[in-house]
Amino acid sequence: MTAKFRAVRANGGFTAIELVVGLVIVGLLVAVAVASFLDHMERKARAQARSALVELAEGLRMQHTRTGSFEIAGLPITQSPREGDAAYAISLARTPMAAADPNIVFPASTAQEFTLQAVPVGEDACGSLLIDHAGRVGVTAPGAKLVDCWPR
Repeated sequence: MTAKFRAVRANGGFTAIELVVGLVIVGLLVAVAVASFLDHMERKARAQARSALVELAEGLRMQHTRTGSFEIAGLPITQSPREGDAAYAISLARTPMAAADPNIVFPASTAQEFTLQAVPVGEDACGSLLIDHAGRVGVTAPGAKLVDCWPR
């Protein structure tokens, strides 16, 4: 071997370009991982809110069967998740709620009909999640697709 090759081998370090390329690759992998994690957390929070709405709707339907009325003094679940920081605030809609998908108006909550809403505390692509006494579901954000927000 010549002295030139021995000197390169003895140095054994990375060039600045190799380090920059390596850092860029690591940065891209971290960015993809963080975006995937945040998307997963948003979908998990939305699934918990949907579950709470369905549970409350079923309870209100059972109450209506027993008493003939959907009126209730207070909901047993007012946030999702139930413990810790709320991602959604859950309540009965006191006024009619216009849904973006499907394009219908959900009724205000009365003794004979109800609409439950889960309003996101932060940003959510679906907006508020809705479910009514008839089992119809909807979302309020313009451009949101029901199939993405209420998957079957």
